[in-house]
Amino acid sequence: MKLHFFSFTRHQYVYFEKLKHHLDASARHTFFPAFAFSFKTNLIDSREILAIKHREINAKYANKLHRLLYKGFVNIEVFWVSNVVLERLGRHRPDLIVVWNGQKFHQAITVKVAQSLGIRAIYFENGLLPHTTTMDFKGVNAENSLPRNASFYENLNCSTQTLPQSLEARISKKKQKSFDVALPKQYIFVPFQVAYDTQIIQHSPWIKDMFALFEIIQYLAHTLQMVFVIKEHPSDRTSDYSALHKLANEHIQFSTQNTQTLIENATAILTINSSVALESLLFKKKVIVLGEAFFAIEGIVRVASSKEEILSILQHIDQYELDTPLIEKFLCYVHDDYLIPEHWHAPSETHYKTIDKKLREHTC
Repeated sequence: MKLHFFSFTRHQYVYFEKLKHHLDASARHTFFPAFAFSFKTNLIDSREILAIKHREINAKYANKLHRLLYKGFVNIEVFWVSNVVLERLGRHRPDLIVVWNGQKFHQAITVKVAQSLGIRAIYFENGLLPHTTTMDFKGVNAENSLPRNASFYENLNCSTQTLPQSLEARISKKKQKSFDVALPKQYIFVPFQVAYDTQIIQHSPWIKDMFALFEIIQYLAHTLQMVFVIKEHPSDRTSDYSALHKLANEHIQFSTQNTQTLIENATAILTINSSVALESLLFKKKVIVLGEAFFAIEGIVRVASSKEEILSILQHIDQYELDTPLIEKFLCYVHDDYLIPEHWHAPSETHYKTIDKKLREHTC
């Protein structure tokens, strides 16, 4: 079996280099920036990829000139990246390519070129649960290969003894305002997400960004007189929510407390498609999902596609009964069968052997 790894950041390169040397396969690795001696135009239909990237740029940058220049650059970059990928794949002819995430701009181009040559991809991502890594032959997040029907999980027999009991604390990537406010006795926890992440850009069909989500929270708080506690995402480097901070009141609070604390003390969790939803299920919490997600399965969570549907769920939140056996089987399958043990930052032989085993099972 022949693999070709493509990495676009330093941390991807370091991990893929380690992985390459631990797999029972012939492997090559391309780390961008890289160059090719050919230049073919119209290699792939890049319109959708560019449209997604343009939406990301709009979400990430406020300056119009910055946006215009960046969009012009990526319009050219798509040809450069696709030609490099084509040259590498034509020279080495792998059976599979390996990328990180697969939905982001450079990786999406890479996958598209590979698909045009009949070459499939393996996708890696951060683990969906603490101390794990994601590996999938279909995609990640809302595009992953996990079954979407509750009946699949209902028929499983598994033990929850291996499930994580605590979450990994994330350090904020920007200086954030500290909110020294005591948590109310009852509240709905709303984790903000990275506004320019693929989870929002590609998998949030009716909520554009966190400002739009905040407007929905205002409507719900006013209508229900419930308290909503919001935490900004620690990985969001650029979003400025200072204008929203000024709108906080007795029914809408911002918090910088530990995420696990916010989950454990909440009445319910309201999210578009954050991994906090999955983490909340570990603590037997009621979860309401608003976007596209692999865990947006009725019986495991409640799914809402309008503010009126959210309102209806919250009006009857006391009657929302958890199907604990189903949730436990779902989590057990995700943790023990689907995910790779150990975080990719600190892998051991167990981590590599599990990947090698899944690779052989999938390709045999």
